[in-house]
Amino acid sequence: MRNYVVRLLSLSATIGLALTPGLYGQESATASSPAVISEACQGVERRQFDFWIGDWTVSDPQGQVVGANTIAMIGDGCGLLESWRSAGGNTGSSINMYDPGTGQWSQTWVGGGGLILHLHGGLEDGSMVLEGEREGPQGKVTDRLSWTPNEDGSVRQHWQVSNDGGETFQTAFDGRYTKR
Repeated sequence: MRNYVVRLLSLSATIGLALTPGLYGQESATASSPAVISEACQGVERRQFDFWIGDWTVSDPQGQVVGANTIAMIGDGCGLLESWRSAGGNTGSSINMYDPGTGQWSQTWVGGGGLILHLHGGLEDGSMVLEGEREGPQGKVTDRLSWTPNEDGSVRQHWQVSNDGGETFQTAFDGRYTKR
């Protein structure tokens, strides 16, 4: 697992993007689209998550700012790099890509607190829904994350967890992304 994280960090350094977003005036990865999207990455499926691209302020359901997130295209438009910084200073990053071999989107998340998620899924009723399992302190945990674009340009991210094999889910995070 350690080698996987090292490879992920090396990849981000190779492509020249910061792993943390520009919160409070710090430099950040650009969230603009690349000048040219490679021909291999122009398919409709590969553009399904583009609504998440941008520099975002993230708030909880009560309107309290909980962090900032920058989502940028990488690999000539073949993937997305997420750079998260919570209001408390915790960081995390994910790489997101559409895999034509499986017909699914994949996300690998690495959080500063040691949390690693491997999620897979796709577009469901206008929302990107990705799910995966990991080992938690009390056994298997199922994570289900959804991103839903809203008419006002904001995006809702809803993270649910299940400790009973997906029978029931509890909300772990509910955030509203608004463009900075």
